[in-house]
Amino acid sequence: MPRPPNSGETLWSEALVARLSELWLSGTASGEISRRFGISRSSVMGKLRRLGLLRRDRPGVPTYTARQLRAIPVPKPRPEKRPNKRNKQPVTEPVTPPLPPSPPPEPEYGTLNLLDLRHNSCRWPEGDGPIFVFCGRPRHHESSYCEDHTKRSLSGLARGVPYVGQRMARS
Repeated sequence: MPRPPNSGETLWSEALVARLSELWLSGTASGEISRRFGISRSSVMGKLRRLGLLRRDRPGVPTYTARQLRAIPVPKPRPEKRPNKRNKQPVTEPVTPPLPPSPPPEPEYGTLNLLDLRHNSCRWPEGDGPIFVFCGRPRHHESSYCEDHTKRSLSGLARGVPYVGQRMARS
C-alpha cells in the first residue's frame, strides 16, 4: 500500500480514511495504525490533524489537562547497564623481548684515555709519553682524583717535594 515517493497520487482513499477514523476513535495508537497501513506514523498523525480527530476525546483513552499531566510523577529511568567493552580475546603468553646487548667491558684502571673518562673518573695522568693515560677509578668526594691520588697530590709526594716546600716555591 505504500506509494512511491513524489508520485503525486493520493494515498488516502475514502475507505482508508474511514478505517483510520474507526481505528483512532476505538483507541488504537498511531504507531499501531501506521504499522497496519504500512505507512509512516507522521503521515497518520498528519491526516488525523487534517481531519480534526486529534482534538476529539477518544473513548477508552484517558484525557488529561496540562495541570493533571504536570502532577503525575515521572519515574526516573534506571541507568542502563552497558556491556563491558574490554578486550574479550584470550590472554596470550607475553613475548619476552630479546635481551639488550651487554655493555662493552670496562677498561682496566690506569689505561683510560681522555675520551674514556666519565664525570666521576679520577683524572690522574700516568705515563711520560706523548699519549697520556689516566687512572679512571671513582673520584674521592669533591676532588678530581681518587682517594690514593688525592693523598698524593696533597702530600707533595707526586714530585718528591714536600707539600710545604711546594707552597713556598710557588709564592
